[in-house]
Amino acid sequence: MQKIFSNLISNKSLAIFTALLFFFNFLSKLLKEIFSVRIPLYPSTILKLSAVALLFIYFVMYLRKKKFAWYIYGLLIVFGVDLLIKIFQEVPNQVIYNRSYYFFKGIFFFLLIIGIKDLGKKELEKPINVLLFIGKFNLMLILLGALFDINLFKSYPHTDRFGFNGIMAEPGISTYLYMLLAIISYLRYRYQNYSYWTTVFMLIAIVFLGTKSGYLFIGILIFIHILYLLKKLQYQISFIAILLISGFVLKDKLIQLAINSFNFGTYLYEKHGLLTFITSKRDLLLQDTIAYISENWSALQYVIGGMDFRMHRVEFEFIDIFLFFGMIGICLYLLVLKKVFLANKPKTLYVVLFLVVLFVCSLGGNLFFSTTNSFCFVVVFLYLSKSVSTTNKL
Repeated sequence: MQKIFSNLISNKSLAIFTALLFFFNFLSKLLKEIFSVRIPLYPSTILKLSAVALLFIYFVMYLRKKKFAWYIYGLLIVFGVDLLIKIFQEVPNQVIYNRSYYFFKGIFFFLLIIGIKDLGKKELEKPINVLLFIGKFNLMLILLGALFDINLFKSYPHTDRFGFNGIMAEPGISTYLYMLLAIISYLRYRYQNYSYWTTVFMLIAIVFLGTKSGYLFIGILIFIHILYLLKKLQYQISFIAILLISGFVLKDKLIQLAINSFNFGTYLYEKHGLLTFITSKRDLLLQDTIAYISENWSALQYVIGGMDFRMHRVEFEFIDIFLFFGMIGICLYLLVLKKVFLANKPKTLYVVLFLVVLFVCSLGGNLFFSTTNSFCFVVVFLYLSKSVSTTNKL
């Protein structure tokens, strides 16, 4: 039986799951956007729930005594205590269902890590190659969608907002995928003399996605690359100084340019201000959530969380983790991120780009509570952490 489960998380199985994950996501998008089918469980949901179930069974049967398992036990205890409290409080069944649904999405990140963290670099290359193939193939569909204004390939179908994401089910999925692929490509360019064109193609895809988090990532990566090109510290400091001064002098024009780049920009800016425009109303959601927890939460809930995401969700990732799992959850996630992805003496550039993704997700959300995004994140950074260290080259 253990051999069967081991085969299910082999490099070949991971590659197949990667392809199925994006195919089923597209199939679900097709059903929703083209055929307007409304069903309780879409094909992608069934695949993801099946993956969580298999990983959990594998964990219970063969991995429960591993040291890493204590992080999973921590989440289970936190969720279990909150569940018992809600049962005693006789909250509606829908709230318990909603909490359970997002718990399975959140714990997938931990189950996947404990399931595949011992795989080597070569074993992770197959799913990485599949992701790169999907990214390049989807870029062609993005350009095709932009050229012929194909609604199916839009990031925001049935709206006037600019953005094309090809077969990707959601703008957030495509943004994280292309950020991660750009990081792989850029590190290969820097450390293994790969062509820079793959990185350029990934950045072009991000431009066409039309998401602010994507544009933020492009800006940061270009900034990092310019510092790399300048090399000498005095040139780098001079560049940063010029950039800061220019930004201060031209801030009004830059703000207006950013606002005019989105068809909803003027409305949000005039009605709610610059912060609401930048965060796409997340600051307003945060204000509502703070008001709710101040009035309704006990001291224990600050420790273990308990938010129903159908009611309140900010989509600032680490705030969402706090809302769902409390301070204990925040500590568990941060410890896992440090111990799993920053444990092999990685190169500085890897650490910087890893932190860039965490910074972007802290503003854009939907990383650790998205099965697709957390899968790509874990696979990519496990691969890179085993590849980019002070002793290894990519």
